Amino acid sequence: MKLAVSSTTSTVVLLTALSPLASVSAKADDALIDPESNDHHLSLKLRNYFQDRQLQDFSKYYYEPSAVQPPRKVKTHNKQQAWGQGLELNFESAWLGDRTYGLGIDASFYGGVKLIGSDDEYGTTILKEEPPVFNPHKGLYTGKQDSYGKPGQLYLKGFAGQDRMNIRGKAGWIPIEKPLLHTHYRLTPTRFQGAMAEAELGDFELYGAWTDRVSIHNHDKMEKFTSLKPGKEGRDKQFEAIDHIYTLGGSYNHESGLGSDLAYAESESYLKLYHANLNYTFSLSEQTSLLLEGQYYKGQENGNKWKSDSKTYGGFDKDANLYNFNARLTFDMLSFMASYSQVEAKKNGALGEFDYHLAYDSARDFDDLGYRTKRQISSFNHNGESVWQAGVSYAFDNLGLPGLSMGYTYTAGKDIEATNKPEYTDKYKENEHNVKLGYAFQQKALKGLSVTVLYAQHEGDKELSEMKNENKKDYRYEGKTDLRVFVDYTLSVF
Repeated sequence: MKLAVSSTTSTVVLLTALSPLASVSAKADDALIDPESNDHHLSLKLRNYFQDRQLQDFSKYYYEPSAVQPPRKVKTHNKQQAWGQGLELNFESAWLGDRTYGLGIDASFYGGVKLIGSDDEYGTTILKEEPPVFNPHKGLYTGKQDSYGKPGQLYLKGFAGQDRMNIRGKAGWIPIEKPLLHTHYRLTPTRFQGAMAEAELGDFELYGAWTDRVSIHNHDKMEKFTSLKPGKEGRDKQFEAIDHIYTLGGSYNHESGLGSDLAYAESESYLKLYHANLNYTFSLSEQTSLLLEGQYYKGQENGNKWKSDSKTYGGFDKDANLYNFNARLTFDMLSFMASYSQVEAKKNGALGEFDYHLAYDSARDFDDLGYRTKRQISSFNHNGESVWQAGVSYAFDNLGLPGLSMGYTYTAGKDIEATNKPEYTDKYKENEHNVKLGYAFQQKALKGLSVTVLYAQHEGDKELSEMKNENKKDYRYEGKTDLRVFVDYTLSVF
């Protein structure tokens, strides 16, 4: 099992608190580490990533308010393209301790090299991107795309206990992989400044994580979290800072196939998120299984950085709800999937959405939710939206092509509605096609090498883009395509 980490102070507290547990004489096969195989490890991970997005049926120009009259005429930013080479050098130290407790330090270096990245086509978030500024000579917004390098993870780690009864901790610059707060990945991962503790108690797992800074996947600095409330913080000094974010939760998984989890996350004076999941996997035969799953997400305003007087800065006014139900039937290498979601997210005088971002500006793109109907282009999270999804996937191992897999899903949302917005009184719709093709090389010399292709095509009523961009008169589109190709290679150095 993968062991997490802790700060010096946190680790001492954790080990002291669990000293009775650690002092139990564990059987050799219950120990979390084997002294004979407790070694340092260094690995190199490479990711080559290309992305191309294109709006369909777009208007060539839009107009926005300007300090200079008449309103500024801006060319539509209709294409987003980038190509980069990412690098991770990850070091995991051996544990200093014995079979039931240990300390260590992990460290890494991240880098991203620009291969293609025109300033006119920013927006993929693959490469390092500066805040866009209006270029009057080109008549559009441009944002410099560039290479970057930075320290990655750097943290103290610790554990105490034995197999299925233990506590782990980490503190420093850490990864976080939890339902409401998790590391996002493009060329390289997001890293957080903070601490996390996890406990395994038989079939139960509990956790807590706290963070006050973030370095997102394509930027080389550790930055404050920010809300959307106007202020003087953030990369472009336009928003108010959020002091901290934390999340708590736990899960239960039984060998019978029953699983569940609960999670809570809160950003200071901004947003609260709640999550519940209940699932059961039926074993119908040796090669056939059926998964049924129900999920519930709730968002709730948490202070004046979300809503101040009558002004709402987030995507809904007071609270929002998202219900998600899923089924997956698997016959050997073939799987059929079906999902349904329902969204409630009212925002007075606007198109509301289930806003799950615990922070914005320099901190976006790290807190996606895991509901099945969220897609590559659209989150399908608008107020009133009813979403249906069907999909199929197949792994070609039994046809003599081990490592090759492909899948397709179709997602359709309807009954999208704005709240108290007289010029938009209809109910609107959207849909998205998604194709995934993957291949993991099986040859011994190419072990660790894989290729993934993701293609998405989204269509929606033009009123959706108009309502989302109300400060841009005549800005509208009815569709978008998004192609992503990445090649991953992981090499163990020692």
